[in-house]
Amino acid sequence: MKPLDSTIMAHFRQEERPFVERCSDWIERSMTRYQPIVTPFLDPREQHILETLIRRQIEVVFFKNGGFPTAERSRVVLGPDYLNEEPELFQLSFLRMETTSGKMLEHPDVLGSLLGLGLKREKIGDILPHDQGCDVVIVGELSEFIRMHLTQVGKEHVTLREISHEDLLIFQPVMTLRTVTVVSLRVDALISEGFRLSRTKATALIKSGKCKVNWKVVEQPSFTIQEGDMISIRGYGRLQLKTLDRITKKGRKMVEIASYR
Repeated sequence: MKPLDSTIMAHFRQEERPFVERCSDWIERSMTRYQPIVTPFLDPREQHILETLIRRQIEVVFFKNGGFPTAERSRVVLGPDYLNEEPELFQLSFLRMETTSGKMLEHPDVLGSLLGLGLKREKIGDILPHDQGCDVVIVGELSEFIRMHLTQVGKEHVTLREISHEDLLIFQPVMTLRTVTVVSLRVDALISEGFRLSRTKATALIKSGKCKVNWKVVEQPSFTIQEGDMISIRGYGRLQLKTLDRITKKGRKMVEIASYR
């Protein structure tokens, strides 16, 4: 394949370059071995990076699947251009966790319990809390292991069973668009305006490890946000910088943000 020169690397942040190299390896292997490569679960930013690199190779096709059409985390299958999309290629399983108390499970508790089994985050797809407990998309080879070893999430005792993708209980977040002005595109400034918090509170949340940008923890309040970046604050929700509209006469930046609850 074409080497990843500085022109390509310039499209990505410094901290993303190890993942770019990993994508390059997947593409190289799919081209030289003439067989499909199945990635772990990728977040939307990682999917974008991989798709950007694949589109440079006319001999490679790709498909992605996270278990349902609006899934956030997906596995990607890439391979030679004669490859056809088949559901079996993605090797997905779907688990329903139900609490003995009948209470809903919280996303952080479910994720923490799964990671506590020694699983890597990339083995776990979307986590979907609902009134009956929670549904989880996972890599197929771990389904039996999880069902055998996971008996408690937080303080709740749970039972697990495998379900089909048609049975997933999916609730879409509510999005609100609004325009705000900020002094800069620092992450603390956008969090302050986006969640209507003081700058001091925003800084404290970031430094305590509760802030993620594009699904990666950011602990520097001065971190610069770009158009399309997704910011999440544990316990508050998410916001995305949609567009940078213009600079006001006072030098402030007018931006459009989307809030998700």
